[in-house]
Amino acid sequence: MIKKLLLCLALVVGLSISSYSQDYKNEISVTYSQFTLPQFAYIFGGVFGIMFTAGHFDFENPIMTGTLGVEYNHWVNNWFGYGGSIFGEYMTSDTYTKDSDGNKTKNGTYNLGFASIMPTARFRWFNNPHFGMYSKIGAGLGLGFSNEVQPTFSAQLSPVCMEFGGESLRGVVELGFGMQGIATIGIKKSF
Repeated sequence: MIKKLLLCLALVVGLSISSYSQDYKNEISVTYSQFTLPQFAYIFGGVFGIMFTAGHFDFENPIMTGTLGVEYNHWVNNWFGYGGSIFGEYMTSDTYTKDSDGNKTKNGTYNLGFASIMPTARFRWFNNPHFGMYSKIGAGLGLGFSNEVQPTFSAQLSPVCMEFGGESLRGVVELGFGMQGIATIGIKKSF
């Protein structure tokens, strides 16, 4: 039974890929993402700071811009494409120390920026004139900016990505995990 379902699914996906011949091979996307690994690290760093100082450290008024990115992709054939992405984000919060009476003293502001450049690969599930699905994986160089610049590894795995709209201009929704974020929205221009 499962083999028959998988065979039917493979046939439907195969027919979907071949049913719409994409004349556009290149794509430029502008994206916005939230719930990134740097955001989680920033929040957990503050929480651990509070825990390890027995409540004598605190941070307030956090601002997290989310990740703004630009991506390029070139489709080699109906199912595989490669390209790259550049994105960055900024986070800030006020830091305080508390004395034993609970009085707070502001220490200053903690700022953290993050930028990344990653080669990416995309694997198309299907593509119709107004809707398509693909998966994306990328890995590259990240830079953290605080008091000093820290190079780091940057990666993104987005197994469920959807695009919808016209043939050359589409909205994009991506669900994944990594430096770019769990939830990504954007707009894509094909040419």
